[in-house]
Amino acid sequence: MHRHSWFGLMLLAASVVAGPAAAEINPDTVYQLPPVVVVGKAVIDEIQIRKTGVAVTRISEQQVRDLDALDLPSALRRVPGVMISRHNLVGSYGGGEGGAIYIRGMGAGRPGASVEMLVDGVPKFVGLWTHPLMDVLSVDNLESIDVFKSPQPVEMGNMSFGAVNLHSRRMHSDGFRTELNTLYGSHDTYNLVFNHGGKEGRFDYYLGAAAKGTDGHRKQAYGELKNYWGRIGYNISDTWDASLILSHYDNTADDPGVVSSPPPVRGRFNNTDFTANLTLANHSERADGFVRLYADDGSMNWQQWDAAASDPYDTNTDYLNRGLRARQNIALAEATQLTVGLDYDAYGGKATELHMDKPAATKSMPSKYFYSTALYANLSHSFELRPGLSLTPSAGARYNWHSAYDNEAAPEAGVVLAGDKWQLYGNFARGYNYAGVYAVWFYNVAWNRQGPAYEDLKPERVKHYELGCKVTPRQGLTLDLSLFHDDGEDMISFVSPPPPPPSFGNVGSFKTTGAELSASWSALSRFSLYGGLSVMNSTPSDLPQAPGYMFTLGTNLIVAPRLHLSLDLESVGDRWVANDRFGSVMGKVEAFTTLNTRVDYYLGRAGASFEHSSLFLAVENLTDTDYEFKPGYPMPGATAYFGLSFNR
Repeated sequence: MHRHSWFGLMLLAASVVAGPAAAEINPDTVYQLPPVVVVGKAVIDEIQIRKTGVAVTRISEQQVRDLDALDLPSALRRVPGVMISRHNLVGSYGGGEGGAIYIRGMGAGRPGASVEMLVDGVPKFVGLWTHPLMDVLSVDNLESIDVFKSPQPVEMGNMSFGAVNLHSRRMHSDGFRTELNTLYGSHDTYNLVFNHGGKEGRFDYYLGAAAKGTDGHRKQAYGELKNYWGRIGYNISDTWDASLILSHYDNTADDPGVVSSPPPVRGRFNNTDFTANLTLANHSERADGFVRLYADDGSMNWQQWDAAASDPYDTNTDYLNRGLRARQNIALAEATQLTVGLDYDAYGGKATELHMDKPAATKSMPSKYFYSTALYANLSHSFELRPGLSLTPSAGARYNWHSAYDNEAAPEAGVVLAGDKWQLYGNFARGYNYAGVYAVWFYNVAWNRQGPAYEDLKPERVKHYELGCKVTPRQGLTLDLSLFHDDGEDMISFVSPPPPPPSFGNVGSFKTTGAELSASWSALSRFSLYGGLSVMNSTPSDLPQAPGYMFTLGTNLIVAPRLHLSLDLESVGDRWVANDRFGSVMGKVEAFTTLNTRVDYYLGRAGASFEHSSLFLAVENLTDTDYEFKPGYPMPGATAYFGLSFNR
């Protein structure tokens, strides 16, 4: 039996527990449903300005649906400043250039990520190789996504030169909701998603499952993803609640290879993942916070082919991350807020490079874990300069103890000047990124170095400066502008012999200066328009995943009471693709512009049983543009999907 096969039984048991509550539904119960008669915002939901002077881009469940996003990269690729990489329509190959997210040129190194991915506040990455896998970051059960485009050393710590936090759905008020989404289209691509949630009194739950796959737009571009998840919550009192979130993934993705070469003899990436998140939260007028315990247990099977030696081999990895996250926000006075937190993380695993035909070449590393403990605090105070005008400065710091590397202190400061219809903000942060357990593999196994030389590596560091403003001159119209500068040093990169053996060294540096401008406008509850522009100038000029410009335009329109149209355009300048960790330049990708659309026909009038259900047609790359995210890996031309979305 599969080691996580019991997960389905847990979901079944939870549904049985929920059954009696469902059977006693009061006929007067009010069902909470997502509105469809009022048009939603296009591409992004909003840009929030926090008291710390940090801008956070939020994407809601509705934007994910309108973009017809099958995975997280699809949901974020239209966000200015965010770049993605992929091989296939469905499935990410290995979490590197075959499936990754980059923010303002950050995150190109593999192994070892510098952009942190989290689900409900839990970090999601392969403990040994220290980078995230896109296929264990499902968008099928999301309530919202928060994108942090700047380093977050105080709140998130290690790896967070940028960050993405996914928030799972929950029921916020009494009632029940059931959703079924189906899709089928080009290249035998399919998607089937089921979600059901309910809340009655102090108890709430949500259960879901999804399966999607494709034969691929090229030979050996097959992918298949399956996931299951569940959430159970209970309000212990008016100020305390507890929740348990469980998720399981089973995924496969193939590598079609460079288009000008024969397909690889072997190239498949399999992974499974099981995550548990137990949270106890408190909320009152003067304080709110949480204590969270988590565990993330996963495996990877990377099937490869050594063409020079005509040798098939697999890289098998078992990883286990677990830890504790605790945070408390305290109102010391009416205008003063203190945030304190504790993070404890243990991460790592074991790996074997298995050569079936040449057993002598097999390499193996027993289980190895790193341990990280951090304390952090941030203090902010709002001064009322005059009615309708306030000034909020803030300052914070994190101190990180690490089991393998030197301890690290990271400061952050911000300021927000706010009027009735505008906010000016500034932020400074110094982010850091430790080398991961991957360094042990390369030093002690792959390169057969003697002694713990990997411990000599210093953390990668980035100093970040940002100024911005948010203006709402009239209802329905919002303008956002930010100017930023990043100064990176001590970037970890491969150092080739002589003298042998090879090693990693803190030898890289970069500078990036840029600006982002966006505008969101909604009119008469029937029309919304979004435009966003990101421009960057980097040194060196071939900094990976840092295009000179990125422009996004999106609109949602209610054509008729039951006919809704979503349309978005994405235009990206040329950029370099490389792996900073090994200095391997893969080449330059040319600029491209794509147009995408989705049309929904709702099956019922307002107040009818099927008011929130629709038949839809989605077309990606409507103009059949030739483009790619990685040299030699062309993306498909125009692809069309038909589907049914049932929601009540």
